Amino acid sequence: MGKENLRESGEDRKRKEAVLGKKKNLKLWWAILIIIFAAAVPVFWWIAKDGDAGAKKLSGSPVMGKVTYGNTSVAMTPVEAVTRNGVLEIPLEVVKEKKLVSFSYVNKENQLPLMAYITSKGILITAVSMCEPCRSTKFHIEGTNMVCNTCGTRWELESLKGISGGCLQYPPDVIAHKIDGAKVKIKERDILNWKPRA
Repeated sequence: MGKENLRESGEDRKRKEAVLGKKKNLKLWWAILIIIFAAAVPVFWWIAKDGDAGAKKLSGSPVMGKVTYGNTSVAMTPVEAVTRNGVLEIPLEVVKEKKLVSFSYVNKENQLPLMAYITSKGILITAVSMCEPCRSTKFHIEGTNMVCNTCGTRWELESLKGISGGCLQYPPDVIAHKIDGAKVKIKERDILNWKPRA
């Protein structure tokens, strides 16, 4: 009888060890899940942020009241740019009138297509005029969208957030400017420092 009790207590011990082992395994699994969750949060945040497809607060200059594009399509109008004393200039009035203009920075080693446009809120934006993956340099405004003439990718006019198409992450890359009297001015240094993203 004593041997049976010893055997039972040995079996009880094995059962207890099995239960305790399961509890330890359960704690280990919970710890692993917490670590995975902690690591996943920044990744999901980055993906969600990246899902904005180029959206950012655009730095521009308020130059006029609200513009209603409606269902119209506005093509790019080429304008002459002049570079002097390290600054590229285009006429402000032409941008306000045409709403979307193209121009180029040219020197002996470099040529870069640029654009200026007016958002629906009357903000003037200057940018590199390139849809980098498809290498298009021509765009048009369609309603509230900026549209690449080659691939048809669409971005919101106000934020350049991608809407549809194959080049969502590569809207025209905004470049700084300032308004000086009747001129829109872009520093030559900012143009030369620009690097393609794709």
